[in-house]
Amino acid sequence: MTKNLVAVITVRAGSQRVKNKNFKKFAGENLLIHKIKLLKKIKKIDEIIINSDSNKAMKIAKDYKVTFQKREKYFASS
Repeated sequence: MTKNLVAVITVRAGSQRVKNKNFKKFAGENLLIHKIKLLKKIKKIDEIIINSDSNKAMKIAKDYKVTFQKREKYFASS
C-alpha cells in the first residue's frame, strides 16, 4: 500500500506582527518561494498545497506548479 504525503503551507495575507512576512525578500526570494523549493526537494512528498486568502500566494502557486486552495476570509482572521 502506498501512502501519499501531502505538505500544506498556510499563508495569511494579513500578517499581524510582521506585515507581509511571507512575501518579504529573504536571501533573494520571498519566504513562500523558499518553502516551496525546500519541500520540492523532499522525494517522499507527493503534493504541495498552499492554503491562503492571498492572490499573490495563488500566483506563486501557479508559477511553481503546486496546488492552491483558497481560504475563506473568516478563516484568515486573527
